[in-house]
Amino acid sequence: MPSQSTSTVVSKVVESDAYRVESACLARSGFPVLRQARLFKILDNNLIRLIFPTDIGLIDDGTAVALVCLHDPSSEKTIYAHTVFAGPDSNHSLQSLYNPPVQSKPQPGDAGNRAILKYVEWKKAAWFKFLNDELEFGTARASEFWLGSFWKALDRMYGGGNLLPDALG
Repeated sequence: MPSQSTSTVVSKVVESDAYRVESACLARSGFPVLRQARLFKILDNNLIRLIFPTDIGLIDDGTAVALVCLHDPSSEKTIYAHTVFAGPDSNHSLQSLYNPPVQSKPQPGDAGNRAILKYVEWKKAAWFKFLNDELEFGTARASEFWLGSFWKALDRMYGGGNLLPDALG
């Protein structure tokens, strides 16, 4: 795989049809996607996973919080883009560990399946914490807490050390 800088790969993904179509759809729904990736991970199959935050303030169950892209640097094509939503039961495809049979896992081998399952459980637990925080601190603070934890949980799923500087400041 030819070495490309992170900023070059991010630019190629942002210019891709997959990113443009999904981000336009999210923007029309009130969830603009930032053009600066927050997570960048080269996977064991040499594909690159990039995750872009949405520019939202308050979250609720079903709020679009990120756009996930899978990029193939050898063909310089973005394979797909899909949305990550807040809430305990959203993104059901995460629970389909073997369908499709060939997936790009967040970590190599069985560690990838375990990381996905832990993330699914985190989403459930974090949502109940959000609901309690919302009662105690209000929606704005609870959203801040949840979003901060969300990025840490994603980074943990990908093995840690994959977060880029926060695009939101």
